[in-house]
Amino acid sequence: MRIRIISEIHEFFDSKAQWDAIFNNQDFSFFQSFEFNYYSWITELCNNKLNRLCIVLIENNEIASAIFPLYIDSKMRLRFINDRHADFCDVLSNKKFDFENILSEISNQLKFDSVHFINLTKDSFLYALYEKNTLRNCCLKPFAMYSDLVIPSGSFPSNVLRYRSKQKTEFRRVKKKNIDKDYQLLLKDDADFPIKEIQQLRERMIELGLRKANFLDEKRLLLLTQLFNSNRMLVSMVKNKNNIHAISFILTNENAYLFWIDMYDNTKMINIYNYILFMESISCDNNVKINFGRGVYDYKVENFKPDIKQLFALYIYRNQLHMSLFLFIDKIKGVLKSFYKKFIK
Repeated sequence: MRIRIISEIHEFFDSKAQWDAIFNNQDFSFFQSFEFNYYSWITELCNNKLNRLCIVLIENNEIASAIFPLYIDSKMRLRFINDRHADFCDVLSNKKFDFENILSEISNQLKFDSVHFINLTKDSFLYALYEKNTLRNCCLKPFAMYSDLVIPSGSFPSNVLRYRSKQKTEFRRVKKKNIDKDYQLLLKDDADFPIKEIQQLRERMIELGLRKANFLDEKRLLLLTQLFNSNRMLVSMVKNKNNIHAISFILTNENAYLFWIDMYDNTKMINIYNYILFMESISCDNNVKINFGRGVYDYKVENFKPDIKQLFALYIYRNQLHMSLFLFIDKIKGVLKSFYKKFIK
């Protein structure tokens, strides 16, 4: 077994074949794909010169058996690439290994102060490794929630057995209210990336106060364009003549779909309408899994009744003092956040 560190962009690009070989043989999320990590790095993260690429490959006979898509940020934290915007993070691996020994070897080759692995599901490779190892100066904490829904093939919403007549009636009401609007599902093979429509709706959202002025900046738009052009992303869009009312960027991997970024104006229930028509179109012939992504939003839960699940974060420090300081600061932040929520209510 050999540990190799990729720190140059050309090496990153050259790793695609090995990356795809592991990714395509396991049930990883969209965020572990080569395309998401590579384009995240070249469009966003590499612009900060303090960020250092350090993808870790575990090789046997020069064939990768595990890939850690990592970088070191300006605060000397070892993190997953684009973890703030990746709803799920994990190692890619096709075999088991001793995580404690691997981390020790990585520490000998890389200089970092702490490890921050966020957005881990209970099914993730790292969560399972944590449970089986006795790592020192580390803690596993609840981080955020996410939700998903399995839809059997058929006529939506009748094909979802958990939906009662109330939900189905509400879906019909939403569709009737928006009957004057057109729906489009855009794929790379059939359409160009709708940059003009996106910019139009972006300006409208900022004007309405629904998003801040830095929403979907040039770097993020470039990332979205690359993901669309690499067939990793679909665009679901609702419009009426020249007016764009809703756009959803949906990451895809075979029959699994994840609503990643939503755009919408102040038309009532327009985002729900976009969701409904997308689910109708992709579940008519196939069983599909819909992931609503990180964060549990009341309007999604109330309308679509998904299963709600927990995400975790794994933090590792070089010594107990730094670990204790992190936990103390984290607790203070939690108290302040709780007071803030009560205050704004």
